[in-house]
Amino acid sequence: MVTLKQENAMEDAAALTENILKMFNSAKMPRLADRNLYLGIPYSILFGIHEALSSQCAEDEKKRFRNRMSYAGILKERTENTFKWDDNTYPLVAPGAVEQALTISFVHQKKNLIMSGPPGVGKTLLAVIIACKAIREGFSVKYKTAHDIVTDLQEARFGNSLSGYIKRMQAYDVLVIEDITFATPDSRTSQDFFSIIDKRYDRKTTVITTNGNIKEWISGFSDKSMWAGFLGRLYQEALLLNMNEAEDMRLKWANDFFDDTDRNNMTDGKEY
Repeated sequence: MVTLKQENAMEDAAALTENILKMFNSAKMPRLADRNLYLGIPYSILFGIHEALSSQCAEDEKKRFRNRMSYAGILKERTENTFKWDDNTYPLVAPGAVEQALTISFVHQKKNLIMSGPPGVGKTLLAVIIACKAIREGFSVKYKTAHDIVTDLQEARFGNSLSGYIKRMQAYDVLVIEDITFATPDSRTSQDFFSIIDKRYDRKTTVITTNGNIKEWISGFSDKSMWAGFLGRLYQEALLLNMNEAEDMRLKWANDFFDDTDRNNMTDGKEY
């Protein structure tokens, strides 16, 4: 007669075996994912195999994530904990919009995100956080400044690799374009830039940060009809974060740091 203790032990062993099989399958090692290999193995040995596999899988996942970040052009992972804000930080942002951006629900919906505001208000930090979360969730990501994209397009044209470059930029699930109004493309390059945005429209997510007014930037280009289309493809159903009139975060952090330093240097009412 099987006791309750033996029954529980068998259930635990079966659960461990199931996890072991899943991990070997995920690692594309089907020969070791054969249930028959683990029949009759003592629980303590199964537990050791499970722990070793779990540790290796976690390490492999870290390496994959680092490789995907490097390929995306991101040097360091940023998480939501590093983004300090409250309801008063962005007076012009619609209620709930920052939370929506942080959930990256707009990425799943294949919509764009446009963040505008002066330097230091958190545009780049938020863009990196979103990019890292998208990578964690399995999306392909590329992070570039607009200036670098323009330079790449010009070099690709002279190197006869323009078509391939445009197709790669069109294919990423999430394309982050930093400082779009700092780029100054010529007429031919602006057409190539438009081609990237055009093919991504309604198919992929584009994240834009800008210090200036995109409409004013576009007004400097000769082909007005093309740039009207450019605006429409960027803005239609996009999530918009107007971060103007926000406090300069970097300046605030610097002031807080020096304030803390000054307080630490106060001894017996004397400042040194």
